[in-house]
Amino acid sequence: MPSSEIHNWPILLASFMVTSLTYGTASSVGVFYIEWFREFPESAAQVGGLSISVVVMLLCTSPLAGALAKCYGVRPVVAAGACLSSAGLLLASFARDISVLFITIPFMAGIGFGMSHMGVLFIISELFHKHYATANGIATTGTSVGTIVMPILNSFLIERYGWRGALVVLSAVEANLLVCAGLLRAPAGERAQAKSLSGEQCDRGNYGSVTHRETEGVFRYKQLLESADGSEDDAIGRTSKFSVGSSQDHSKQERSTTMANFSEKLTRFLVLSGLSLLWTNRVYVTFQLATVTNTPIMGVTLAYIAARAESVGVPTLQATSLISAIGIANIASRLTHGRLVDTGQVQPAYMYGAAIALSAVAGPIIASVESYPWFMVCAVLVGLSAGVFVPMQITITRQIVGQERFPGGSGVSLVFAGIGDFLSALMAGYLHDVTNSYSGGFLMMGIVSGMSTALTFFLHLTWTRLIPDDRWPRIPPAG
Repeated sequence: MPSSEIHNWPILLASFMVTSLTYGTASSVGVFYIEWFREFPESAAQVGGLSISVVVMLLCTSPLAGALAKCYGVRPVVAAGACLSSAGLLLASFARDISVLFITIPFMAGIGFGMSHMGVLFIISELFHKHYATANGIATTGTSVGTIVMPILNSFLIERYGWRGALVVLSAVEANLLVCAGLLRAPAGERAQAKSLSGEQCDRGNYGSVTHRETEGVFRYKQLLESADGSEDDAIGRTSKFSVGSSQDHSKQERSTTMANFSEKLTRFLVLSGLSLLWTNRVYVTFQLATVTNTPIMGVTLAYIAARAESVGVPTLQATSLISAIGIANIASRLTHGRLVDTGQVQPAYMYGAAIALSAVAGPIIASVESYPWFMVCAVLVGLSAGVFVPMQITITRQIVGQERFPGGSGVSLVFAGIGDFLSALMAGYLHDVTNSYSGGFLMMGIVSGMSTALTFFLHLTWTRLIPDDRWPRIPPAG
């Protein structure tokens, strides 16, 4: 790494810890599924939805967290998320009705995790450019470490103190995010800008460009905010301009000014949140289809793989260890794929699609086997798969939208992922209620993720050969 990037290793370490305590913890909430199902005799779909709801809210909060981090800085956003998530877990331990869990677990802990998690993704994208894929892979490896450690810790705490006591201890653990937030210091130039919280500051990100097409994207973005005289796909439209002549009365001037201010604020919100990308960037929109169709991989596996194994006679401790196995395999693939991308040895779309294909194979196997070794093999396949396609999804999004639009673009992308996770978990739970078996959910996972693989390869063909678009990431031909 360049010397300027090497000096940021303490932030990389803090980011690693934050992803461990946020996404890693959220991924392991499925361990509580069996305990909640026993205490609250609700349907499997409802309790399964609660189990995956933390990950869902973590992802869906990302656009808001990205906008807050851009305006107010990463440190206060991560710290606020730490306080909210710790309080949510503590209050959940007092729940006597499942409705209380649906308030405290997703809407407090989940949103808090999302604020902290998106904050570190934001600062990594600012500080690392040449070796962004490698840095992102290292930082998000914390997700894998959390997925390994937290299920084991949760199982121990549940056995020792019950699920309520386990949540109290987790609340204390999550409070350590405040320490990590203290290490997240932006570069000197960014700290100087952070002293002013004006709206104009929120419009500008002071980011470095990564490629020539990203520089063009920055130019279009600033044009949109300053003069609104065009956009990438001419879909946002022109901001209203009011020219009030001296002959117009004062009331009309006020109405015109108010409407102009509203239009400007609305345009700013749509751009900062990333929502405008849905109608200004056709490459980004089509990539979201691939994002949504791979969501059953984690939405079904994290919520139900332990329950599926236990339903066929696998001991509880071994069933829980399957989630940890996903995390171990996840680390191996996260630490190796970034170098391949940074050095241009493989097309990003090929790596992304092939990784999803591993889970497409694992799904039907999980649905049919009944022995612990086979469950372990499939858990490893899912872990290797997720260790590549999850961080690659962030990397590809950054290349498509450019650094200037990355906070909002990645946030909206994570919202789509969160919605897909939640719907896939609900569907798998519904299939269990109908068939009294978890196999249907894993069959669905294999079919839908197979569609995601095919769609990814089709998009690469479309945007590189059929309808060439420079925003789609690709390795240029040699020579």
